[in-house]
Amino acid sequence: MSKSARVLLIKYAMTFVLAVAVFILAGGNPWGVVFAMSITLATLNYLLGDFYVLPRYGNIVSSVTNGFLAGLGAYLVSFFFPAFEAGYGLILVFGILIATGEYFFHRYLMQTEETRP
Repeated sequence: MSKSARVLLIKYAMTFVLAVAVFILAGGNPWGVVFAMSITLATLNYLLGDFYVLPRYGNIVSSVTNGFLAGLGAYLVSFFFPAFEAGYGLILVFGILIATGEYFFHRYLMQTEETRP
C-alpha cells in the first residue's frame, strides 16, 4: 500500500468514526448517508486542507478550515437529503471534532513526512 493511500485511509476512518458518533449514535441518522458523507468530506478535506491550505497557512488554519468544511458539508447533506437530520448543535460538534482530529492528523503528517504537498 502506498504512503498516500495509507494516509487517506486513516483520514477516511477518522472522519467516519466521528460522523458515526455524532450523526448515528447521537442523531439517529442512516448508515448509508453517513458513510457516503464521510467519504466525500474526507476526500474534500484531504485535497483542499492537506494539499492546499496546510503547506501555505499551517496546521491551525488548515484544521479550522477542515472543521468548517466538514460542518458545511454536513449542513448541505441535511439540506438536500431529507433522510439525514442534523441540527445546528450536531453540526457544530462534528465540525469541532473534525478540526481537533485534523490538528493531530496534520501533526502526524508533518512528523512522518508521509506525503509531500
